[in-house]
Amino acid sequence: MADIFKEVDEDLRRDNAAKVWKKYGAYMVGAAVAVVLAVAGVQAWRAYDLNRRSKLSDQFAAALESVAKGDTAAAQEALRQLGDPTAGGYHSLAALEEARILAKNGDVPGAVAIWDQIAGNSSLGPGLQTAALLLSVLHQIDSGDAPSLRARLEPLTAEGQPYRAAALEMSALLALRQGDTAAARTFYSTIADDRASPPGARARATQMLAAFKG
Repeated sequence: MADIFKEVDEDLRRDNAAKVWKKYGAYMVGAAVAVVLAVAGVQAWRAYDLNRRSKLSDQFAAALESVAKGDTAAAQEALRQLGDPTAGGYHSLAALEEARILAKNGDVPGAVAIWDQIAGNSSLGPGLQTAALLLSVLHQIDSGDAPSLRARLEPLTAEGQPYRAAALEMSALLALRQGDTAAARTFYSTIADDRASPPGARARATQMLAAFKG
């Protein structure tokens, strides 16, 4: 860990933000991925637990079992039949899982299209919407339009938002990709100063701020 941040420090001293992003972007956003998957997992479990005897829950559970067994083709077919980004309950959960598999298999545009549909549907509730938005931005973070992605994250960076730290960390990475070191420093400072931020996020932000000072 110390060696990684030592290298970050050396790159930042040369003001090579693009290189920092290329080498460390995926590593630094790892915790954000975990947060997003946790959101989706909690939503899925609650839905399953409340309705586990229903037909839809059986279909969803069967699809997840296919995923666990590595039978991607069967899982995708089951999820495709059940999934609907515009509907609630198991339909949206299935769509969320289908998008995850698409992204894993390299079809990021297809996954993003599903996530964006979920993120734009206010009837699904803030939990799923936020998970979908963060996943969409995350999978475009190294190639999408950085200003647009930062604008999408901005509402989630407000004080009191449950996934503020993840949104701020992604915003910082986007700023680094743009070469906007000052903005990145501001985002990391906000994470480090917010006692509500997860310990891991605060630690990463503090280490990045130390590297900037170097």
